[in-house]
Amino acid sequence: MRHVNQTDSQAAHSAKTPKTLRADRTRTTYSAGISADAPDAANGAPTPSAPDSAEPSYVGDYGGELRTAREKVAVGLPTILMALAVGFCVGTVVWAALGVSSLLVKLLWTDLRPVFDVAWYPLALCTIGGLVIGLWTKFSGTKIELLDDVMAQVKRTGGYRVDNVPKSLVSFFLPLAFGGSIGPEAGLTGLIAAACTWIGTTLKRAGLKAKSVTDLTLSATLSAVFGTPFLGIVATADDGMPRAEDYAFRRPAKIVLYTAAAFGAFGGISLITSIPGMSSGLPRFGTFDAGLLEYAWFVPIVVAGWLLALLFHAAEAGTAKLGARLAAFPVFSALLCGALIGLAGTFLPDVLFAGEEQSSEIMGTWTNMGAATLLLTGVLKLVATPLCQHLGWVGGHFFPSIFAGISFGYGLAALTGAEPLFCVTVCVTSLVAGIMRKPFAAIALLILCFPLDGVLWMGLAAVLGAALPMPKALLGKKA
Repeated sequence: MRHVNQTDSQAAHSAKTPKTLRADRTRTTYSAGISADAPDAANGAPTPSAPDSAEPSYVGDYGGELRTAREKVAVGLPTILMALAVGFCVGTVVWAALGVSSLLVKLLWTDLRPVFDVAWYPLALCTIGGLVIGLWTKFSGTKIELLDDVMAQVKRTGGYRVDNVPKSLVSFFLPLAFGGSIGPEAGLTGLIAAACTWIGTTLKRAGLKAKSVTDLTLSATLSAVFGTPFLGIVATADDGMPRAEDYAFRRPAKIVLYTAAAFGAFGGISLITSIPGMSSGLPRFGTFDAGLLEYAWFVPIVVAGWLLALLFHAAEAGTAKLGARLAAFPVFSALLCGALIGLAGTFLPDVLFAGEEQSSEIMGTWTNMGAATLLLTGVLKLVATPLCQHLGWVGGHFFPSIFAGISFGYGLAALTGAEPLFCVTVCVTSLVAGIMRKPFAAIALLILCFPLDGVLWMGLAAVLGAALPMPKALLGKKA
């Protein structure tokens, strides 16, 4: 078998100018930003220099052309296997974090509650939780960022990083474990964004190492690729390698590798959700039939959902100002939040928690709760969530908002006698669309909860809920 001597290949190419190289891409290329006449001292590979054009440096161009199919397989297969491996690790860790939060909730609110069987248990536990969260925030200096802030940073910088993963996980667990009226999506989004950034960097580093070996056999390249540092631990063998951040994958390679990483992540998620007690998610509602009564109540229910969205935005604006004033007092801020939501949870338990499991439970219990309890639970839930977000109990608002709409929808059904699932579908969709101000995004989110035969009602409710005017002063950055 013939192997490419990459050192000789690079020496031959060093005589060419960048312009000639770009014109001769069918044989071998180095992108702009690579100095062809400055071989790396460690392995004879070119190292990146300051780019002189907008053209990116591609991983595939590093180290010269792969001339035979066998050489391409020797480089490509290990990198794909690496993509599967890192995807599996990320999927396992991220979904395990969600499962652990569910186990902590069960420990504090189910297993320990019989030991302290008092009516004011929610008030006591949430207040203690506020103290713990405040002290942790103050002394660790770690805080979960809101989902919108995470996405803004990803758009602005093209990536997201978590400075200290263990501390971030603790900050993620505490508000959920102590019953905060927040969803896990904010913390998970930060972890997933950081994980995706790490996956991209790791795969680029693996590709560069695969292209740098001179012995292009499958075993040699596997050794090089899987020597790529995991979890950001940089080995001394990488000292002579260029920075992975200075390179990009071409589109075909990116599709293959990131698809492999996604399959690996699904494998990790499947592993975790197969463990009893570790699965979670929103419920799936059944089908319903709409008649004349439902037609008559459609617009009023949409308006009710819009009013709930208005309440959420007002609470968001008000608690944001309160949180800004208390920003210098993180312990008091979190303690105050814990006492307030604990007091509400003492009388209306469903005001607490994210809402995934409660959404399933309420389907079978709403007829015993009474219309006033259902309606008030929905209203207070929409106030409690932004209160938590801005007073130190940071998390997401999608899951709590969905549960608030479900509770309020069942309350409307109890008042009107209309089909319960119709009321829930229309109310939730109008509420979520009013919060997001994006009807199609709301439908895409809620299609996981409601049946396909309700899509027409969902579509109408989403369009109306997002179209009804909302004061710009309340929307702030979202306007």
